[in-house]
Amino acid sequence: MRPNISNTHSLPGTLLVFDGPDGAGKTTQIHALAKMLRKLGKKVTISEWKSEVIGEFLHENDALKKSDDRVLPETNLFLQTADFLYRIEREVIPALKKNHIVILDRGLHTLLVRGIIMGLDEETQLKQWLFWWRNTIYKELFDNAYTVYVTISLDESLKRLGKRAELLKVKKHHTEGTILTLSFINTLVYAPDGKKLTRHDRQLYVKRTQARIIDTYAHVFRDIHVNSTILDGECDMKVMKKNLEEKVIDMIL
Repeated sequence: MRPNISNTHSLPGTLLVFDGPDGAGKTTQIHALAKMLRKLGKKVTISEWKSEVIGEFLHENDALKKSDDRVLPETNLFLQTADFLYRIEREVIPALKKNHIVILDRGLHTLLVRGIIMGLDEETQLKQWLFWWRNTIYKELFDNAYTVYVTISLDESLKRLGKRAELLKVKKHHTEGTILTLSFINTLVYAPDGKKLTRHDRQLYVKRTQARIIDTYAHVFRDIHVNSTILDGECDMKVMKKNLEEKVIDMIL
């Protein structure tokens, strides 16, 4: 019986993964890059995080006000992984077969970072078990992919996340689903030691957590040197476009 896994050998398209902490400006840079590539006559497909069937459930889950009503963090990570693989098969590979440049808004490194933040073992529980498919059935796909790591400082990322939270209050958009979503922060009542959290305590918790996230992204990207580049997420639009042209477009074309 033929397995329901696509053959990823010698796909004509190009896979490009943008990754980095929340608030780094990945989505802004992705859409600017897509516009630049289309002007060059390239066909571009953007695959957004949690955008398919499983993603819809996750968005609804993240919006639940009571933490007891939401799935466990580990289950959430498993579902995010399932959603990622669903999009690989249903969205990414079909577009690569049509010779598109496929841009992933987040990838495996985000899953890895979230697992580490939860306290899962990086080498065994994550790389060998949960992400076993990276170096087996999809090895060639990811070995041939290009990666863009977008960096951001702690203070600037917190500033942007604060603005995003206020926007979500007004427009009721989907939250991205990280541990720093507004819906999650608002449910924080007690610290791990049982102490009731004040407003200041919650702000301090968010700052410490975001600092860990940024440090963990730097950790998982420390040994990535092939087919990769680093972009500054804090530069202005003019510099950003210049960087995209010189560091990304020249890398993939």
